[in-house]
Amino acid sequence: MSHSIMTEMTKLLMSKSFKKLLSKKPLNKITVKDVVNDCKLTRQTFYYHFQDIYELLDWTYKNELGHLLNASENNSWEKVIKGILNFIRENKSMFAYTIQSVGREHFEQSIYPDLYEFSKNKITKFSDEINIPEDKINFLANLQTITLTSVIIQWANNGMKENPEEIVKMLDKTLNSATLNVLKEYEATN
Repeated sequence: MSHSIMTEMTKLLMSKSFKKLLSKKPLNKITVKDVVNDCKLTRQTFYYHFQDIYELLDWTYKNELGHLLNASENNSWEKVIKGILNFIRENKSMFAYTIQSVGREHFEQSIYPDLYEFSKNKITKFSDEINIPEDKINFLANLQTITLTSVIIQWANNGMKENPEEIVKMLDKTLNSATLNVLKEYEATN
């Protein structure tokens, strides 16, 4: 097996143990020793891959949500948002402890780059036939990313009571129509 595959498998093993521990206790109570004991690895192995627990947390979010956002079959807001909401619901403790221990900013910073790229790609596809300056596309992608992140966090903070299907429908409709309207507005003024 190649080194990169072994590295990925080791990180996945630590991430799985970390998520299991997060279902039982808060992030600030989990130590490197807890993670390595659970997955039967050494502290040296942990530190070879991660600087600390927070880097493992970042990697876990980026790995799980990054796959979702970068998968070629997930080319619609509907699939992506539904996937994110399902991930958060399935990992409720992890998400709640992240927000409680390190704040929403940590989650936002973990998800922002991939969600921004996804948003930018969607907007670029919408604007293929319209000559929109790059700075306008970047602004829209930033706006959509912040909107999506805020809605996701708000949904989770409110106990995940709303049906994800309804949230997805509302976001899909709102984001698609708002993007098209803004792009048409840009086209009309140029």
